[in-house]
Amino acid sequence: MTNINRALLALSAILAIAYGAFGSSLYEGAPPFVVGTIFKASSIITLGLIALLARSRLLAAGLLFGALGDALLAWSPDTFLYGAFAFLIGHLFYITLWLRSGIGVVAALKEPPRFIVAIALIAACIVMTYLLVPRDSAMFVPLAAYTGVLTLMALCSFTLPTTRWLVMAGAVLFFISDGFVAWNMFHHDPDPTLAFWRGFAGWMIYWAGQAAICSGALGLHRATKP
Repeated sequence: MTNINRALLALSAILAIAYGAFGSSLYEGAPPFVVGTIFKASSIITLGLIALLARSRLLAAGLLFGALGDALLAWSPDTFLYGAFAFLIGHLFYITLWLRSGIGVVAALKEPPRFIVAIALIAACIVMTYLLVPRDSAMFVPLAAYTGVLTLMALCSFTLPTTRWLVMAGAVLFFISDGFVAWNMFHHDPDPTLAFWRGFAGWMIYWAGQAAICSGALGLHRATKP
């Protein structure tokens, strides 16, 4: 990673921490929340710039659609599902990059550690969706579909060479952060302090996942299969 990329990564981290600490104060009054939208998307846009400088188009597209998803989630409650759809498109770019650069699905399934983690992730997807999203909610079906694509993205990351372990870790962190989104959305905490820290933790886990994906996947588009 170049010095410019390190500086951008540090800037992204500062923006993410600042948003996690102060962003909730930007959502008072009626939507659209313009400042909150820009602030929320800024840290992932910065990661996307790192990928663009590395000329990794698929990685950049995945990150920038993630930033668009953040923006749409922040803009208004009415644009929540549009944000989820933007994230879904971003995952498709990630999936394409992972499968192009990986050892292959069949080869990955033959390795017990990868297979075990994959089964655990699928089980976690089912349990998380069942426990966190009310089945009588109008969002149950679209969010279940989105979570399925997110899980597929994480599963496909397990086909990458072991030297790209940071990408796999980032994909899992992204998956975990999705659970926090559903938890915060459908299970409100009456204690404002606990609600703040739960939201902060979920946001930082999400950012860490995206940052790990960005850092770990740099140069992946040029790498040859082992």
